[in-house]
Amino acid sequence: MNLNLKIKTIDIVNSPVPLVVNLAGKFDISYANHFTEEQDLVNLILEIFIEDSILNIAINLKLSYQSECARCLSKKANKMKNSRLFKLNVDVENDYEINFDSQYVDLEPFISEIIIDNLDTLYTCNIECKGLCGICGNNINKFKCNCEEKNLKESPFSSLSQLDL
Repeated sequence: MNLNLKIKTIDIVNSPVPLVVNLAGKFDISYANHFTEEQDLVNLILEIFIEDSILNIAINLKLSYQSECARCLSKKANKMKNSRLFKLNVDVENDYEINFDSQYVDLEPFISEIIIDNLDTLYTCNIECKGLCGICGNNINKFKCNCEEKNLKESPFSSLSQLDL
């Protein structure tokens, strides 16, 4: 079941105590070489309240997700645990486009920000990953490749090998 991250605005505004919400479900991620599959779930504990015109959103997040190595394409299951407090002035415009005139407050941008801030843009399975063979496509970490390297002098890009990078 996909996670419903919309909270009724009236519940937030009229609550005399912090509104505590526990949510669990699926949250789709597709960022860089990280993604979620059917078995990957997110668990959230949200505490939301308004104090002195400031909307306070405390989020505790637990998430499972998959990562694919940028070099060898092997998959790895990962877990993330993070907490963050967001404070927004309800009387002025904000980056999250929260509008208290609407029926619901959507918390998806907050969850997305926490997740993106904690993921690498280039995941590799380990620092010494050899990747895939450019000729046969085998994972060089698992299989010894017998492919012969092309003669670099035949390549139109051979002069690039002389650059000091």
